[in-house]
Amino acid sequence: MTLFNDYVLAEPWWLLLLLVIPLLMLLGHQQGLKNWIIFPTLRVLATLGVKPKKGNFRFLPLILPLMLIPAIIAMARPQEAKSRTSRSASGIDILIALDVSYSMSTADFFDSTGTMRRPERRIEAAKKIINEFIKRRPDDRVGIVTFAARPYTAAPITLDHQILELKLRDIALVNSRTESGTAIGSAIMAAGERLEKLKRDEDTEPAIHKSKVIVLVTDGASNSGQLSPLEAASIVSDLDIKIYPVAIGTPQGRLAGRTTGQEFDTETLKEISKITGGDYYRALDYTGLREAFNSIDELEKTEVKRNTWVVRKELYPWFIGPSVILIFAFLTYSAMNPPPLP
Repeated sequence: MTLFNDYVLAEPWWLLLLLVIPLLMLLGHQQGLKNWIIFPTLRVLATLGVKPKKGNFRFLPLILPLMLIPAIIAMARPQEAKSRTSRSASGIDILIALDVSYSMSTADFFDSTGTMRRPERRIEAAKKIINEFIKRRPDDRVGIVTFAARPYTAAPITLDHQILELKLRDIALVNSRTESGTAIGSAIMAAGERLEKLKRDEDTEPAIHKSKVIVLVTDGASNSGQLSPLEAASIVSDLDIKIYPVAIGTPQGRLAGRTTGQEFDTETLKEISKITGGDYYRALDYTGLREAFNSIDELEKTEVKRNTWVVRKELYPWFIGPSVILIFAFLTYSAMNPPPLP
């Protein structure tokens, strides 16, 4: 039987004795002071040489049953129950490869609910949804690699997601004049190498991460780098790394007077996912982008084990103690102050 949130009764059926209390009080009231004559006790010895006191003793037979209430509650064994939980997780190592080429500044991302008056840039939409994705993976180590003509480490793989949020906020697009191009193959290799290095560093420790994943977010076709996307995908596949390509952008997207919406190579991105055992996603707006990351979230589940136990503290001494003290005090008072004899 549960009382409040943290208190329980181990043997609540003893509370049925509370139903006897009114009966005892009724009998005591009906018998009154005749009990002292019908059931004499040694208490009468205490009256020898003591002048009986006058007073109203009508309520004395009603008091003793009330003093039994704490004792009955003690018999029901009230307990304070505190639950404790231990938690262990077999997380996933996730490396997000984010395209920061100049075309990602195209402002063509709307929310399908129609609440946005102006479209947002692709890079801002991607950063927002990636941040939501990271927050849903508290038990996974996540890192970020950005790339245009070459890859850069924006955030190392870590469980400190607050740092990831700050690093993600600081990510900016490259200057198209100094670095143009989209090196998807190089980005895949950079992400794969960081995941593999993490595994090598843990060779002497128990393996707690069950899989490694690259989420590739891009709006362009690979046109830079020494390694083709398919070659890089084949290499990381041998390392048991999955790649989930997410192509973002709309056909109507325009930047500096030219269309940027269809620059990415759909067939190549699909082949990358096929080689590595991942899935390909196409995102035309916020809803599509959010659904893509939600799907990845569902596919790559983290195994979490929880063990819960309850610590119980017995509280019956706090009830039976006062009951015994009150009954003893009542009997002592009654012996020292006998009612007048008839």
